Amino acid sequence: MSLTGYLSEYSLVEIFNFVQEGNKTGVLSIDSDRCLSKSVDNAYCISFQCGRIVSVTNGLKSSDRGLLEMMAQRQWLSLEQVTGLSFHATRLEQPLGTYLKSCNLLDTEQLKLLFDAQVTANICKLFGEGHHGRFRFDPQASLVYAEMTGISLMAQEVSLLGLRMLRDWSSLSAKLPAAESALQRLSATPPTLRLDTQESKVWKLSLGEMSIVQIAELLKLGIDRVRQIGFRLSALGLVNEVVLALSPPIVSTTTPAGAGKAPKPVSTSFLSKLMGFLKKA
Repeated sequence: MSLTGYLSEYSLVEIFNFVQEGNKTGVLSIDSDRCLSKSVDNAYCISFQCGRIVSVTNGLKSSDRGLLEMMAQRQWLSLEQVTGLSFHATRLEQPLGTYLKSCNLLDTEQLKLLFDAQVTANICKLFGEGHHGRFRFDPQASLVYAEMTGISLMAQEVSLLGLRMLRDWSSLSAKLPAAESALQRLSATPPTLRLDTQESKVWKLSLGEMSIVQIAELLKLGIDRVRQIGFRLSALGLVNEVVLALSPPIVSTTTPAGAGKAPKPVSTSFLSKLMGFLKKA
């Protein structure tokens, strides 16, 4: 059964989470609003295998020669090799990249470069523009082995990469956690996702005790930067936004002159230890 909808209702991260958590295989088609106006560059087909992204094609019509064209442009294959592979590629029952590596025509590093250009770059572009339009996930669609390098990434890893590269957050501003809210991590166990340094520090401080403003001050980051990191961690199911409880009002009491002692300064040892811990992380 296919899943269809609009990106205004379900974000790309939510769709990717659905595919990964369901361990699904199939093809996700993304048609942005600009694509409906005949813009070829804003249609995407993302192939998943057991919840992992294996290939991405960009264009209204999926090409089964995209990888071969990339290899030809880089002059990794001769014209004769490309012509021969074009005839046989559609009949492959394994990823084209895996086949070429077994024939000693490509090495692991070349395949990684192709995967980054085909998958990572296109996903980052999609996250930058794909907040409106239609999507359809078809679990019955056939995977095109001619477009697969043999490398794959978990859907959530790709989501994280896409959100990191996002420059314009205006369409997501209403979904960012409030600056006065706290973040509460959902597990004490470090996430299996590869977080960057800033994400890791924010996750460690997500104990539901400090506001985003306080975390930003402690880490010397901009408040909006921490809000964006909080959104990424929340979208991937690592933290929740929580409302901090208001502190009870301080009631002053009158004491006889000279009988009371000056209030004891609030200790900053906790914050000092915390900063030391983060620097070692």
